[in-house]
Amino acid sequence: MKKYWQLLLIVGVSVVTVSIHYIQVANAKNYHITFDKISGDDKYVDSLLIEGNIDEGMTYNSVIIGKDKTTLVDDFKYQEAPLLFRDLIEQNKNFMRGKGFSATNYFEDETKLVYVEEPNETWKLNEGDSYSYRFDLLDKVKNDRITFDIQSKLNKKVNWLTVHNITVVNNEVKLLVRHYLNNGDEEFYIVIIDLDKQQLVSETSIETVTNDEAMYTNLEIYNQYHNLGYEKYLIYSTTLYNAEHEVRNIISRQFKVVNMETNEITPLELPDGLEIDIQSGTVDNNYFVAARMTDTDTWIYRYNIGQQRWLEPITVPHPEKFVNKEMNNTYGYNGKFYVLNEMEKDFVLQIFDIEKGTTLYEGILSKKDAKQKYYIWANRFLEQTE
Repeated sequence: MKKYWQLLLIVGVSVVTVSIHYIQVANAKNYHITFDKISGDDKYVDSLLIEGNIDEGMTYNSVIIGKDKTTLVDDFKYQEAPLLFRDLIEQNKNFMRGKGFSATNYFEDETKLVYVEEPNETWKLNEGDSYSYRFDLLDKVKNDRITFDIQSKLNKKVNWLTVHNITVVNNEVKLLVRHYLNNGDEEFYIVIIDLDKQQLVSETSIETVTNDEAMYTNLEIYNQYHNLGYEKYLIYSTTLYNAEHEVRNIISRQFKVVNMETNEITPLELPDGLEIDIQSGTVDNNYFVAARMTDTDTWIYRYNIGQQRWLEPITVPHPEKFVNKEMNNTYGYNGKFYVLNEMEKDFVLQIFDIEKGTTLYEGILSKKDAKQKYYIWANRFLEQTE
């Protein structure tokens, strides 16, 4: 009898879950997001797609917002394969079979597709024990595939390892790997592998942060998560907080640039006060873009990484009163910097040309059928191609 009631409960929960899903689907079909231009050129939003979520409290739907229509993304299918990987799966079905969907584990260019799998259950290992990375490489020109393991040894006991970035330079795979140590500290390593010899070239610690009850240090990376391609520069910061306060106060923040071609690491000095006030940062090709909001304006700071110089900041007044002065929806892509921020009723979209320092478009995104307060979470901005 107990098993019978358990079965009924499971069936009931399943029916409720499926019903809720289809109710959300039905609601999402009615989404009508409009783009109302304030200034700039409409051509910059004609082909723009915003991959994100709409949160209305009781419903939370994955959507793709375009100028002409808003399309629901089936949550079940999205969990199986996020949009970023749909083309990879379609074009490389055998290679992609059984792989995870973390963008930081992939590298792709015109000739090759690389997947790196981190070691499993590293918390069981001790200092001096061996572990391995699994490499899977697809030569897209010859349609050849090779798989091999790279062995290494732990310098310190860790809880787990995470690959944060992969790039390929002169047939060497270079990884940025974070070690979460057993004592709560963290380390960044640059791991270099020779693809021809399938051998470990070097594994170098470039940053170590320590944590205790009074102080907490956070490592943050500013390169785009969705970028699977080549990146010459990586930028990261170490932020020191006072951990004894209920609200963590920033004591200091330092930035560094990693040149993945030369393996050089140099400090990056931000304009006065920005290292503390920065609310958003991203790397797009040769530029680092930092942003913050004041009561009256949006400030965009641009740094030419190769030339090692800051350009004149972009300042844009707020078109209306803002509700949230935190810049949660920003994105650097294809030479443009996108900002989507919440206002009292709707959202303002701003698009900037990173190199020229100009505002390309500013407009209001409105959900015309909104019957209650809603929020748009933008995960990615991309340009639709024919």
